[in-house]
Amino acid sequence: MDAVQALLLSFDDAWKDPYESLTDACRDLSEVEAVWQPPAYECEPNDEGVGRPGSILWHLNHLEFCHRHYIETLNARDPDNSPDTQLPGELPLKDALAALNDTTNKLRGVVADLAPDDLTQMVRPGHNTAQFIAMFTRHMTWHASQIKQTRRLHAHGPMG
Repeated sequence: MDAVQALLLSFDDAWKDPYESLTDACRDLSEVEAVWQPPAYECEPNDEGVGRPGSILWHLNHLEFCHRHYIETLNARDPDNSPDTQLPGELPLKDALAALNDTTNKLRGVVADLAPDDLTQMVRPGHNTAQFIAMFTRHMTWHASQIKQTRRLHAHGPMG
């Protein structure tokens, strides 16, 4: 197994592990859960182009946007010029899940097409390709945990 394959293994687990992944966090997600905004976020202004902060839809639209940005960043590999990625809009649940799945598949494909020697190339100031892939894998895991927590709060309320 080379370094690219090892990074893909972590990425795939963050995305599709049966128990600790984005896929697991979104399993059987309802529209009611997806639009619910935890009370801690009620005073936050709407995040134009992504949605209501703290809602699961916000997390999904945000990840879809980020995954497109990561694709553009990896394709450009220009650390001094960050791509100007367009926001997705406030997609409803079904569309957000489909768009995120499509974009995540494409992101995985970009990573899979890398050669081990590509991993040392700088893509952002202070981040080479390997560090960048590790960062966006952690980012996906972090949002999956936030989705799980939001679903628990929605189901049981903030006090229990």
